[in-house]
Amino acid sequence: MKYVIISDIHGNLEALEAVRKEIEKMSPDKILCLGDLVGYGASPNECVETAREICDVTVAGNHDFGAIGRTDIAYFNMYAREAILWTAKALAEDTLDFLGSRPLTEVVDDNIRVVHATPRDPERWNYIFSHEHALGEFDAFEEQVCFIGHSHQPTIYELMDRETLIVNTDRVIVREGRRYLVNVGSVGQPRDGNPKAAMCVYDVDRSEITIQRTEYDVEAAKKRITDAGLPAVLANRLSWGE
Repeated sequence: MKYVIISDIHGNLEALEAVRKEIEKMSPDKILCLGDLVGYGASPNECVETAREICDVTVAGNHDFGAIGRTDIAYFNMYAREAILWTAKALAEDTLDFLGSRPLTEVVDDNIRVVHATPRDPERWNYIFSHEHALGEFDAFEEQVCFIGHSHQPTIYELMDRETLIVNTDRVIVREGRRYLVNVGSVGQPRDGNPKAAMCVYDVDRSEITIQRTEYDVEAAKKRITDAGLPAVLANRLSWGE
């Protein structure tokens, strides 16, 4: 069984199409999407349409719910807020319906949990940036593996026992008796200093989880953003992945 997990597409069609091509080469059994299909980028409807076509499971992100009025965007920074207001006006009716129907979390094949932000209180859109934050989340899910997004920073947390946590960057062997909390990074808005689109592959037969990166046409994505009248900073940040 092979899963591909993607997250935080953020309306970046160029990045999503590049990732899609890589996924097609892998022929996974299931594709899981962890939300934030929209926001920041200039192709929200196209990205939602593509995700609906290729993904077997899609949960909601804060930008998805923000764009349809289900989440208060007052806490968004000024650029994110401007982008989400633009997105809300651009969404087609079927896109609105799809985003509004997404659950906050879902269990896949009994042993995998997917959620956009955190398994504990997913509706609060909290971030995991430290060992302490990650360690506290393992009690909030029963499955061996939980995949998350939201921070746009790929990280694999491996729990050996109740107090010992190992942090991996791009690959881990899944071992019996251990549990995993995996941030899969961002397709359309990488923020770890690497501008390449990120995705995660969980190969159950090989007991392996890997974070993979894919190049895409960053300049085309930037031009689409500026042509739409969105803040230039949202385009420029794509060049350096921050």
